[in-house]
Amino acid sequence: MDGSRVTSRCRTAGRGRRGAAAGLALAAAVSGAPLGGQEGGALRLGLTYEVRYVPGMVVTPVSARAGFGELGAAVGEILRTDLDYSDRFEILAVPDTLTLSGPPNYALWNELGAVWLVTSDISVAPGTQTPLLRVSLHDVLHGTLENVQAFSLPSMDAADFRMSVHRISDRIVFWATGGQRGIAATRIALRRRDGDGSSYLLLIDSDGRNPQRIDTGGRNVYSPAFSPDATRIAYTIQDETGYFSLVEMNLITRSRRTVTSGRLIQTPTWTPDGRLAYAEGVGGTTRILVEGGRQLTEGRVQSLNPSFSPDGTSFAYEADPANEQQIYVRLVSGGPARRISVYHPREDTNAAGPDWSPNGDRIAYSALSDRRWQIFTVNPDGTDRRMLTRRGESEDPSWAPDGRHLVFSSIDAQGSTVWILDVFTGRSRPLTAGRLDGLPDWSPPIRAGS
Repeated sequence: MDGSRVTSRCRTAGRGRRGAAAGLALAAAVSGAPLGGQEGGALRLGLTYEVRYVPGMVVTPVSARAGFGELGAAVGEILRTDLDYSDRFEILAVPDTLTLSGPPNYALWNELGAVWLVTSDISVAPGTQTPLLRVSLHDVLHGTLENVQAFSLPSMDAADFRMSVHRISDRIVFWATGGQRGIAATRIALRRRDGDGSSYLLLIDSDGRNPQRIDTGGRNVYSPAFSPDATRIAYTIQDETGYFSLVEMNLITRSRRTVTSGRLIQTPTWTPDGRLAYAEGVGGTTRILVEGGRQLTEGRVQSLNPSFSPDGTSFAYEADPANEQQIYVRLVSGGPARRISVYHPREDTNAAGPDWSPNGDRIAYSALSDRRWQIFTVNPDGTDRRMLTRRGESEDPSWAPDGRHLVFSSIDAQGSTVWILDVFTGRSRPLTAGRLDGLPDWSPPIRAGS
């Protein structure tokens, strides 16, 4: 799809209500008015969101032959939810009185505000009993069929059923946006605490469904981190004696290996080429190491929470050379560190937990504002600092693979929950609720077979 065509669509259509809704949300944040649809206001938007055009999209019910009605309904629900949660489209309701049989009536869909139309049907692959989902994306404004593809579907009780449909949703996003990445076929790892103070890992799909508990063997678990190919996860556990171990688990085989142990092992992450990096306590301070022994930080300061640029040449991290946590960036090859967070002497301006966007253009972190932790983003050179949350205590940001969504933990009167935020429009939704959840990490896309 060429750029002139996209420009023409945006200029001509004038469709999609989310852009206006984002403007209302921004106005509410400025005035201090509570925002609707946020479950009691557990999160309030910041002041630096953009009002963008969002095209209208209709996802019609899946047409299914006899015997596949339940499958079609399940697939349709997942597709509609995924495309809505992508925050790239305004999902429009299909009127009950509308007849859907026959060729698409582009003029009618255009009158209803649609720019994109998604139709689909389920049949059976010739000579097999394997259901095939054929998905078609129609360009309503130009009255054309943009893309069509058939996908094999596993049975509804298969472990990978929902993830298989999530991948189809991401394919639709790819078609409709000219090649941009979706977030449906991803998972989020987080720590969940039990009432007795112990904790375990939870893996959950990006739509909040399909939770999987992972028992780690330690009383306390910290800092889950997905590998670049999403087939492994690293985390630290603390045993009854207070010692820490860094563990790597293969998510396909569920085998584990202990990478290292010590009095203080913290905040594991991965380099872009798949090596583990972590913070190790030594002699009253912490330093950042890459597995194999290479040391990235030095001196008598507390250095932890490394996060690498997509090209692997630089990393952001948290350190306290002035006895206050701040965010720094430096080259992996060495050299001076550059502070990118805001520091005010004699004020509480601590900053922590950087995460470098997979697009390479922004670094997210949490920092104190009016003595509460909130989420910020900034350019890697420290310019264009933006505050994204304004209420409760919001920490531990982690980027989605599309570089526009963040997952983070939020603590307020309702407890500790995990939220997802679109940094472009400010639209937010809770991933979990009513639990003691935190330390989320967003996976890369989950490949088939993972």
